Amino acid sequence: MARKPTVLCVDDQEENLRIRVLLLQQFGCETFVAHDATAAIRTATDEDIDLVLIDYHLANDETGEQVARDLRVLKPHLPLIMLTGDVYLPDSACECVDAVLTKGLSGPAELLDTIQRLLPEAALRPRRPMLIPQPPAKP
Repeated sequence: MARKPTVLCVDDQEENLRIRVLLLQQFGCETFVAHDATAAIRTATDEDIDLVLIDYHLANDETGEQVARDLRVLKPHLPLIMLTGDVYLPDSACECVDAVLTKGLSGPAELLDTIQRLLPEAALRPRRPMLIPQPPAKP
């Protein structure tokens, strides 16, 4: 994959989606959004998606785990990242995705590193220090 990776973001909160899309576009990703499980499955089926970033808590008692399990059936090799603010994520949710990032504990740099690890051939833009501060060098 020597092209921009295409990432599907699944979240029922419009503001969270907007922020995530802007961040991913800064990394050089093409993005699609879905507000619920049905739209996520439809988009992942209809579009050429390289990776899915799924919020755990969705509206109407849906969870990101349900979305991840459905996507695993349809596209078993599609990389999935669960994004959650819930530090008590069930083990079953962690087991059905390739990575879990916790909102507030994981920053943009960790998201970029995770995407790069799951899509090693992706043409991502290098980090810009003003967007993603690097930790100080250890002596």
